[in-house]
Amino acid sequence: MKHLYLTCALLACAPLGCGDNSEEDFTPWVLEDLHGSAGFSLRVPLFEVPAGHESQNCYFVKVPDINGNGQDIWMDRFLAAINPGSHHVNVFRVKTIIGLDPAAGSPTMLGDYPATVIEGTDDYKHNPCWASANWADWPLIANSQHTNVGELETDWKLPENVAIRLKPGELLMLQTHYVNSTEQPTMFGAKVGINFYQRQQPGTPVEMGSLFATQQNIRICASQPNPTFSGTCRFPGAVTIAAANGHFHKRGKSFSIFPWDGSSIDHPTKTSMFYRSDNWNDPPMATNLSVTEPANTGIWWDCEYQWQPPTEFSCDDVNAKDPLKANDCCYTFGGITDVGEHCNVFMYYYPKVESDIFCL
Repeated sequence: MKHLYLTCALLACAPLGCGDNSEEDFTPWVLEDLHGSAGFSLRVPLFEVPAGHESQNCYFVKVPDINGNGQDIWMDRFLAAINPGSHHVNVFRVKTIIGLDPAAGSPTMLGDYPATVIEGTDDYKHNPCWASANWADWPLIANSQHTNVGELETDWKLPENVAIRLKPGELLMLQTHYVNSTEQPTMFGAKVGINFYQRQQPGTPVEMGSLFATQQNIRICASQPNPTFSGTCRFPGAVTIAAANGHFHKRGKSFSIFPWDGSSIDHPTKTSMFYRSDNWNDPPMATNLSVTEPANTGIWWDCEYQWQPPTEFSCDDVNAKDPLKANDCCYTFGGITDVGEHCNVFMYYYPKVESDIFCL
């Protein structure tokens, strides 16, 4: 990992964010309910997020045995419907349990399926659903950051003969992050639904894997208001990148991803860029990619920022979070959107290598 400092300009969005969140344009989403061999559906119950606050909840549920034979399930389509105000919805496979214990959650239902939930409000300092180290080795299965009133659904159809493998009984964590602020309002309540569609074609498909990469050495300070930070991540084998999206918070101006030769310290050419996002509160997910990466090559990504003062909290809160205690209102990695920052890559590729890829 490395970081660079470059010059960037101010991200400009309307008071309600970059999407149109007017009440007259909102029609509640409706998804079909999947049963049996068609797949399965998860539904997060509607909840409220008070104005000026954030919520990050972690829901735990087991993969149902939809075929009734205990065999692997191959999923080739994910359809998510999300009320506006969502900062992200991620679905992970649960691996090593550290501080985020499903057994410590409260009972709930995700549609037809019993689950537990650990709710995380603004208390990012103490609640385990805010501490990303708790899911550092949990592979990503699907995600959406889409939060536009006029387009509530993210419909991801995997490439032909490619699918994600799930095992009946394995534990999933569905994480919701809602923001109810002037920049990303939650006007209609927090509500999420996801459909997992089982592949219907015969034969065994190519397995898709995921890559999660993050540049944690970020500092966006009042005295250095226009930094860019970069990171690199390598694939051990030859792969094809099928989908990607970037993730940062409200200081984010531009997020770019490039192919990387796996060894050079020189920035990839601008013309090689295959992903770009200019909206922190409604970043696009590129789902029709076909970026080939030879063995031992990888990706290079840039996160470009513009410092701004917090709106719901204060610089005292930002300074209290800064591990260097520089007293310069420096936004550092993690936390809610008003006091912390991110520089994260969510990516999907095939064929899957021995394990999913993490570059932390």
